[in-house]
Amino acid sequence: MNFDRTIEPPLRAIEKIELLPVNKISFANGLTAHIINAGEQDVIKLELVFKAGRMHENAKGIAGAVSQLLRDGTSKRTSKEISETFDFYGASISTQAFIDTSSVTLYTLNKHLSKLLPLLKEVLTDAIFPQRELDTYIQNNKQKLLVNLEKVEFLSQRKFTSALFGENHPIGYTTSEYDLDNLNTDLLKQFYAARFQPQYCTAIISGRVNDETLKLIEEYFGKDLISDKKIASLPTEISPLAGNEFYEFKTDAVQSAIRIGKRFINRRNSDYHKVKVMNMIFGGYFGSRLMSNLREDKGYCYGVYSSIASFVNDAYLCIAAEVNADSTADAVTQINNELNLLCTEKVSAEELKLVKNYIMGTILSDTDGPFNVSEIVKHLVVYDLELNEFQKGITEMMSTTSDDILQLANKYFVPTTMNEVIVGKK
Repeated sequence: MNFDRTIEPPLRAIEKIELLPVNKISFANGLTAHIINAGEQDVIKLELVFKAGRMHENAKGIAGAVSQLLRDGTSKRTSKEISETFDFYGASISTQAFIDTSSVTLYTLNKHLSKLLPLLKEVLTDAIFPQRELDTYIQNNKQKLLVNLEKVEFLSQRKFTSALFGENHPIGYTTSEYDLDNLNTDLLKQFYAARFQPQYCTAIISGRVNDETLKLIEEYFGKDLISDKKIASLPTEISPLAGNEFYEFKTDAVQSAIRIGKRFINRRNSDYHKVKVMNMIFGGYFGSRLMSNLREDKGYCYGVYSSIASFVNDAYLCIAAEVNADSTADAVTQINNELNLLCTEKVSAEELKLVKNYIMGTILSDTDGPFNVSEIVKHLVVYDLELNEFQKGITEMMSTTSDDILQLANKYFVPTTMNEVIVGKK
């Protein structure tokens, strides 16, 4: 077939996006599983999401340490043996800790599931956190911390979150050398035994999920009795630092790191989806107003973004950029000018349409395939939202008007309500 390449293909608006079907089941011990059965390859992704994030810590740095050391030895196998077994079957296992949750994710061919689930269960029920591995973890993270303490972007982000939430809040603190030195195997085992339990876990199963797959998962993870071990979590009171402008001079800084923002609304707020559209226009993608101003027009930086970090019970808005040190003052002025512009002038119909199309394209990509859909389902589950919230969110974003954005900007984006952090040179 011949194509006339001088003629552009017609543009078509994305009118509707639907999630792949999601089924929900509960096992005998209360473990809930959300199943996305789709895809052509005989591959499965099993993600176990535990309420075992920073919000549940019994000491600073515990959630991250437990997550990283989970695979580093059981009473039967060493770290090397565990890694070699997963590698032998061409599988991968990853662990991550966040503010609200920790997750353990396994990718494998279905035909190897019966060989790998016993080992995965062993990791989740019999981890011993060897002292040698903990010592290595502490030493490595101390070294990373020393390197990061020389970076203006790290210092500014640390100051920014502590200014909003306080230096001891799970969202506000950055793990220090002191925190690392206080880690010990007893603390890790206490947190692990208390939080990595069925009553705190949700399974997200995606890929080619057949009856045999579910039987195996039920056999190894759906029948265990629930442990009643408990720990006292650290206090989570919010204690913001006094003032709203923070400056840290760094003599040798070539760039200055700017962080501007505030505590914000999270995904559960009724304004959230319309605010996402507003934030996208302002600084949420490469074609945003901030990027056009500070990068394309002024040449102050490589990139500048505005993002909403949303958690189960809180959130923050952060405008972030690393700019030429000599341009710091004007960069802050330009950011505030863009905030004021959003609060005083309506967004044009053309700009709003462009951003909505971009958002729909992004969502279309994010829903391509069962593994991507599993990420959407996971976030809905973490926020205790129903699956229909996905469609409701799209409807809200696509119905956002210029009047909505003007109103929301004056509600949430007023410059005088923001905190400002600069590390480097003014």
